[in-house]
Amino acid sequence: MQNTIFDIATCCRKTTGDVPPKLVGPSSTLVGSKVYLFGGRLVTERKMVADLYMLDLSTFVWEKIFSLSDDHPPSRDTFTAQMSLVIFGGMSSQPEATNPRNLCVLNDLHFFDLTTCRWLSPSLARSDPDLVPRGRYTHLSSVTSGRLFIIGGQDFYHTWLDDICVFDLVTKTWVQRRHYPRHCSTYRSVAVSSNVTVRLPQDEIRNTHLAPIIGPLGARFKCDKVPGPSIEATPSESLVHLSYSVVPREDHSSDIYLFSNYNFADVKRELEVFSSLEGDFTIQDRSQAIIGNTFPPGLRFPTGAVQGTHLIIAGTYLTRNNQTFSIWALNLISMTWSRIVPGKVIQAGSWFRSCLWAEANRFLIFGNQNGNRVDDYNHRLLSWDHVTVVDLEAFGIYQPPPLKLDIRMQELGLAAFEERIITDFEVICDDGRKISCSRKVLEDRWPWFKEQRTRFLQLALSTLDTLPSSSMHQPLPEIPGMGAANEYKLDPRLTPRSFYLSESYPVTLAFLQYLYSMGLITPLQHAPAVLSQLLMLATNYKIDHLTLLVKHAMHNALTNETSVGVYEIATLCNCRSLQIRALENVMSYRQKLQSHSKRKDARGGSGSGGRGGRPTDGPGGSHSNSGSSNYHRYISRPRGTSDAKRNTLGESSSTVSGYNMRADGFVALEECEEKAIPGPFDRPEVRDELEASMSKLVLLASSRQHTAQSIISLSGFSSERSRFSQ
Repeated sequence: MQNTIFDIATCCRKTTGDVPPKLVGPSSTLVGSKVYLFGGRLVTERKMVADLYMLDLSTFVWEKIFSLSDDHPPSRDTFTAQMSLVIFGGMSSQPEATNPRNLCVLNDLHFFDLTTCRWLSPSLARSDPDLVPRGRYTHLSSVTSGRLFIIGGQDFYHTWLDDICVFDLVTKTWVQRRHYPRHCSTYRSVAVSSNVTVRLPQDEIRNTHLAPIIGPLGARFKCDKVPGPSIEATPSESLVHLSYSVVPREDHSSDIYLFSNYNFADVKRELEVFSSLEGDFTIQDRSQAIIGNTFPPGLRFPTGAVQGTHLIIAGTYLTRNNQTFSIWALNLISMTWSRIVPGKVIQAGSWFRSCLWAEANRFLIFGNQNGNRVDDYNHRLLSWDHVTVVDLEAFGIYQPPPLKLDIRMQELGLAAFEERIITDFEVICDDGRKISCSRKVLEDRWPWFKEQRTRFLQLALSTLDTLPSSSMHQPLPEIPGMGAANEYKLDPRLTPRSFYLSESYPVTLAFLQYLYSMGLITPLQHAPAVLSQLLMLATNYKIDHLTLLVKHAMHNALTNETSVGVYEIATLCNCRSLQIRALENVMSYRQKLQSHSKRKDARGGSGSGGRGGRPTDGPGGSHSNSGSSNYHRYISRPRGTSDAKRNTLGESSSTVSGYNMRADGFVALEECEEKAIPGPFDRPEVRDELEASMSKLVLLASSRQHTAQSIISLSGFSSERSRFSQ
């Protein structure tokens, strides 16, 4: 069943155009949405080639690129190519040799300008000869902080080269060479880094003991205004800051992760982290920090990438009884391994080379769907006829969204909202409660709101022009210092003062907190029910940044209790990757419950009335739904909330969306003790919901089509769910 689920997250595409032939040892690099392939050796002719191919991932069409300059690098194999096509080293035929078997190893550098399609060869005259690396092949390479790292490899006599050489991509000189007492080659190791890094503000604040920027309510801004009774201040210590992506800087550079596995009969695994410093770098052994009971097998010719907080390793796993292309992910926070099962697509065929498409959050595997994996591996052949595309977000692997505002600015924005600074507008909830805010903030950060207000103003002006003139008409007075010079001066008589939003008070409050802080930083915003409604608002109003933030928060908070609600809202909002992951969580938990039930039955346990069993419906312990008082005492679960946490709510009518409403705000319900409540999937109505979810999955897997998006249209939403008022 697991394969059936992840078949939805994987697809195979046949490439067309100038498809490269089968090659030994070419180098592949992904830049933007294009894959570049250079060099390699033709098997039939045993000839090195210097051909350059490009695959457009939007069309999956190969194109052979012809350089506009004559200074192109010689043909070669088993070399390295990095971003913007930096070519170093490799094995090649000797210059002017008639026999293709007369080989040599290289230590030259070449750059290919993707804009002008020209090869450039920098002069190495300024480099210290002692720092220039020896010729090599099968070496590793990675780029960080504007420097190219060349690690290990072998010379012409297959002798291991135990050193690390660093090339400055700005000054175009070799700047460092260091002894490295480990054997590294592309056969057993991979070195990867990322163009963006992930910051963990919660850990940074905890480790540095930074004081929060916002203080107690009433002392955050020097003004006479005090908050009204409709807003309850958020304590500074309860603020939540999600991880986010940022471009590497000198004080927080992108690390290089060097993973090695060897001795495949009894696999040994090593992980080292290269951290760049100003003019130097450090090496930290993290092999012993990896925990857990699941580890990847020995992978030959591994490839890898860093996406978000995960290190992805993929390679060929060969035994006498098993030949597969295996993909694994290491969580760099918890330091635990998990396997990525891309379904049945790559179970057959020949697949060996992979790379990360970071912009689309996809993992690409190149090969031939009809090839022979064992024969191609024995001849080291790489095929490019098919591409398998794996959706990494369905496995919880993605790049966290970047910040719109600095963390301190987020806290200041929240403080301004709660202190009611410069409030000239009101948002009215569906229960009639009003929340004061700034119209300017809403216009600047909510495009739909600005568009609707502009249309409202244009309609009012056009209506005003049709009215007959009157001698009693008074023009708009000139008020100095009002607005910018090129900004239209608003007529107070035509300016809306309130806006009706058909949402509950907690959801509206959380939405305004986002518009002021451009983040999800309050406990209210992270409540499951509120997150679900925020995702609906973000989808309907097309607020892409809020959509990314909510999905990020849902991935972090995905548990057995919230997975059903997350699946529902993800289906409704067409968040397909989140939907697949939530459904996989539901089904995995259901399988565990079934296994537990079978073991319990084998021991002769009935499970009635005991701890961990299902609630009984009377003295006899019957589980019949009809006439069950226990069944009817469970109230309806709002979208996104936990079933397990709602079992003790009873029939209280004052509870809405998991919150107790009161006149001056809300208070979050205390979480129920896990030991005092039955399991969330022990109730009949929840089991029925699970069965319905599984039926949806089977339909999805059989048709292999996207779930239809069932969202209210924007036109209907704008006219029926919200409106301005004078």
